[in-house]
Amino acid sequence: MRQTQTVKVQVSQLEKEDGTMTESDKEAADELCKFFKSVFIEDSDSGPSETKIQKPEFPIVVSPIACFSRDSVLKKLTGLHSDKSPGPDEVHPMLLKEYAVVLAEPLSIIFQQSFESGCLPGDWKSANVVPIFKKGRRGYVSNYRPVSLTSVPYKVMESLLKDDLTKHLESTSMLSKVQHGFSQGRSCLTNLLETFEAWTLAVDQGYGIDVVYLDYRKAFDTVWHSGLLT
Repeated sequence: MRQTQTVKVQVSQLEKEDGTMTESDKEAADELCKFFKSVFIEDSDSGPSETKIQKPEFPIVVSPIACFSRDSVLKKLTGLHSDKSPGPDEVHPMLLKEYAVVLAEPLSIIFQQSFESGCLPGDWKSANVVPIFKKGRRGYVSNYRPVSLTSVPYKVMESLLKDDLTKHLESTSMLSKVQHGFSQGRSCLTNLLETFEAWTLAVDQGYGIDVVYLDYRKAFDTVWHSGLLT
């Protein structure tokens, strides 16, 4: 099972605040934990481990019957990647994919009940945090980003909701035409091609071009989750 996992955790010695290097995996984990906590913005009104979902007041319609039908759950389970890592519940995607026909019906019922009650099980909000090296020196904790490995069944439910919500946003034209990220048929390449076309047209017409690039450092860690839900 371990050979099939694509997430490889390789953290060398890390530099501590006093300038010395860590001497054990536990010390390295403590340093990473301390750093990840320092950059994460915790909502002041965050709820208990069993999170109550705040239903939005604006008219977004999600069709739970179609979203969590047995067939839709079965399709997601059979499309799982067997080499991905499991979450804290240790339910491996290989198991879910292998027994998709048997598990599709009970999971569809659980998803539906969770949606209607507005509650998520506490276990689904737990995660194994894995440090992934980005760039620079491997000895600096600031050069690692945290990736949360959550429950695979929870990610299946999340994916079903995302598909249904995206379908609704697209059918009602609520997504901006200049939105290229996370949109079907669009990508970074289409964004670049469209931008290049606009710049070329401006230059041909004799205009000057000023370009400003923005990149949010550690964007996910600093998201105000309560505000995002509101």
